Amino acid sequence: MVIRLFRTIPPPPLFAMGGDIRYYASMKSNPKDDKVYLYGKHALREALLAKPQSVQKVFLDGNAESDKELTSLLQANKIAWSAMKGEAKGVGNDAVHQGVIAVINTEKLYTPLDEVLKLLPNDKLCFVLLDELHDPHNVGAIIRSAAAFGAHAILMPEHNQSPITGTVIKTSAGMVFRIPIVKIGNVNQTVRLLKEKHMWSYGLVMDGDTPLNKAVFDTATLFIVGNESTGIREKTLELCDVGLTIPMNPDCESLNASVAASVVLYEWSRGK
Repeated sequence: MVIRLFRTIPPPPLFAMGGDIRYYASMKSNPKDDKVYLYGKHALREALLAKPQSVQKVFLDGNAESDKELTSLLQANKIAWSAMKGEAKGVGNDAVHQGVIAVINTEKLYTPLDEVLKLLPNDKLCFVLLDELHDPHNVGAIIRSAAAFGAHAILMPEHNQSPITGTVIKTSAGMVFRIPIVKIGNVNQTVRLLKEKHMWSYGLVMDGDTPLNKAVFDTATLFIVGNESTGIREKTLELCDVGLTIPMNPDCESLNASVAASVVLYEWSRGK
């Protein structure tokens, strides 16, 4: 019997929490301008340090305006702020905003593919390609794990894929500001391009030909994570050099997509 590796299972608390830093982002974005709201001092500080161009508007209350580190970062990046008035009510009463609300343009978070291709050739390079993942919690958790274990870029298709949203930013614990995220067109064309540049492609599957504990990552590596319910699409899987399987207790059918990606990225990082 063949059982697919990924099912739509809610991510565990480890992937949903922001650790010691609280990242709050609202799903009340406008699809036309692709903006989300970001809450909290630490969240805004992370954005200003890593991707200040993504910060469009900032609203501060009286207490936040007295935070000299935060206001200095805003001034250094030439970002004006306004006094917070009705914005908190407009984006939700459940937001723990700490007197700080920012409007983020997610389009400014993407890195062009050409930029990350400049990193090649490099045998220690690692990209993670998301093949039509629909759950923003999974996307955010994979971004967080990729940053934690030293991957160099996340590749995301433009269509049939959860984009960067408020939930993705929150679940990633702000790592969307730290690791390059690349929006790609055709997944298969991108895989072929990377293979031409001598990246070795690994598809994460349930019944692959190579167990993770037997894999040797000695060249530039591309990990492909498939859709939560259907896995990697057939044509994409045919392009993979290796079908990578995580050995597990037979009593457990499968792993959540983000958990599987985390396990694989950890194993890859051990050989860096």
